[in-house]
Amino acid sequence: AAAAAAAAAAAVEDETLIRTCKCVDCEEDAVCGGLWRANRYPGMVSSVEEAIHKKLHIVVSHCNTPLNWMSGYLNGFTNVASIHVISKCGHEVEGAPMGATTVVLPNVGRCDHTYAYFITTILPTLATSKDDNSIVIFLKDTTTEEFEHQDPGTEPKSLVHIASSSNGFACGVTFDSMWAGSWSPYHDKDTLFTFDIKSYREGSTADEVPFRVGNKTLGDFYNSLNVTRSAGSVVQVCYGGIFAASTANIFKQDMRVWKTIEKALERGDNIQEGHYMERSWGILLATPLKASQIEAMKKHSTKVRYNPFSIHGALLREGKEADDEDEEYGDDDDVDQQQQIKEEEELSGDNWEVFHFYVLAGVGVISAVSVIAFTLSIGTTGRQCGLPLARRH
Repeated sequence: AAAAAAAAAAAVEDETLIRTCKCVDCEEDAVCGGLWRANRYPGMVSSVEEAIHKKLHIVVSHCNTPLNWMSGYLNGFTNVASIHVISKCGHEVEGAPMGATTVVLPNVGRCDHTYAYFITTILPTLATSKDDNSIVIFLKDTTTEEFEHQDPGTEPKSLVHIASSSNGFACGVTFDSMWAGSWSPYHDKDTLFTFDIKSYREGSTADEVPFRVGNKTLGDFYNSLNVTRSAGSVVQVCYGGIFAASTANIFKQDMRVWKTIEKALERGDNIQEGHYMERSWGILLATPLKASQIEAMKKHSTKVRYNPFSIHGALLREGKEADDEDEEYGDDDDVDQQQQIKEEEELSGDNWEVFHFYVLAGVGVISAVSVIAFTLSIGTTGRQCGLPLARRH
């Protein structure tokens, strides 16, 4: 009873502080000052170094990359309760840490399906107490490669430090490292939900299922999950498939939601639903902002990024960095790429890969041999998760 009373008093105090937020991107406001960059929230352990003592569960979505990096990645953590490697592409798991459990699944849904499977099937056997305050780190086998190694957000201590807060969630890809505070990981939900991806070529496989089924937007996908925990008009979005979440926040969503997600992602490997789920993790796992926080975020923002082919709906604060990196209607490269895809689809329908080869190579007539060679060059290795800021895999 005493603990419950203390928690209630703390909640009242937090609400009072939030009502008097001074700023959302500053050091002096302990409650709201880290919102814009999603890097500081109330309730965090006192220092990054203290994060090494949190109880952790690790899940890795594996395709074909050795995991020798994991021992160094987790070095120093004193309470790693479990490590699960979920492998999908038919390759042997190499370099997994001692004591790791390997699970082999069909190659569907990429890392998003891996994480949903872990939540529905494995996590309930690990976190059995309502008082469990452990953190789950969701990783890809390529966590230390390509784009991710440039972002300090993927550093595990940082992930655990932020996920231990009242937000209960931390993203491995931070906008702060790229755009120095001119972009926020928080998005305008109405704009975000109009995101509509029609095709995707990088890392595509010989999937027999179509990439897209029906004329669905991100909003249509999210609403089909029947989420009961309401999200506000400003929501956190995490790109790249690397993040951490508290078990408490994971289980705040009805298990039926996670099972619906798992089922939806079983449709195939390179599918539209995967890109929509990538943008939904933060909405589902991060603690929703209060009305006063949303108001403060909107006041700090000067515009909403419009780019329905990529990072769509992000809150922006105009300045030199924002003007250099963004146009009012999106990046030219993204628009050009989507226009090319559209033209390819108009020419070839479902067989756009053949015409993509045709356009790039400038070949007047494509022989049957060229088509076969191109198809084989794609390979059967699937993208482990969406990453709109770099080559996806």
